[in-house]
Amino acid sequence: MKNNKRLKSFIELTILVLLVFLSVYFIEKIPAFDFPKPASTSAKIVTFTGIFIMALLMLGLHELGHLLTGLTQGFRFAIFVVGPLGVKQEDEKIKWYLNTNLGHYGGIAATTPVNNAPGNAEKFARVIIAGPLTSLFGGIILLYLSTLLGTPWNTIVFSGGLVSLALFLATTVPSKTGAFFTDRKRYQRLTRPGKAQQVELATLRIMGQYAQDNSYQNVDPADINILLEDEEPFMRYFGWFNKLYQQLEQDIEPSAEDWDSFRRTGELLSKSMVTAMEKELEKARK
Repeated sequence: MKNNKRLKSFIELTILVLLVFLSVYFIEKIPAFDFPKPASTSAKIVTFTGIFIMALLMLGLHELGHLLTGLTQGFRFAIFVVGPLGVKQEDEKIKWYLNTNLGHYGGIAATTPVNNAPGNAEKFARVIIAGPLTSLFGGIILLYLSTLLGTPWNTIVFSGGLVSLALFLATTVPSKTGAFFTDRKRYQRLTRPGKAQQVELATLRIMGQYAQDNSYQNVDPADINILLEDEEPFMRYFGWFNKLYQQLEQDIEPSAEDWDSFRRTGELLSKSMVTAMEKELEKARK
């Protein structure tokens, strides 16, 4: 099973690299994109700085697609991060902060359901697919705009278009990036009947119930068990987190076996995530 997953991941990564390479190759062969290269040192500095900034903006555009779609669906703002800048909701307040988590430099945006409504699944599916679609259409628009601009802005905007199209491919071709499913895979998991869909729906119900009560007290233990039985480490870890948090809120000290299972599952995930989850459990314990 593990060998099959590794082979699938390798094939998907190979396809992604080929698609990105071929896309860049053929796009650059189009005469309209044959821009003059910067000649002076100052022009080169402006161009490369602009390309770097444009790459960050394209990451932000992708995440903004997720964020704005979630807000229009009636979901609650949770977090938005691009590079070193972050915004999050904490204690019912919106806070700006300097992002020091390198894992979030590639961009992250999250909105959460405000209740446990049956329609949350369809809404969340729209939120997920909005990111890749924003990158796709944003990339096409920027490539067109680059043909209307002069040097060095044409090269800068053209590079932004390429980055945006690459983001579209990166979030649709592979099934996973690290421990997490890509946008395309999560959309499929949500919309295709089966075990994976039940896991995604259970996650949404838990998030919606917590948002409604600001507590895990009324989260259905059956939903937690669905996560605990999943083969994906992150889902199991989230399941253990919910189980432990619910017990702590009920003034029940979790068993040593449950704590051990929670920590062993966390060894498969990033340290920053595990640290954040453990801090939340410490709050519940106090």
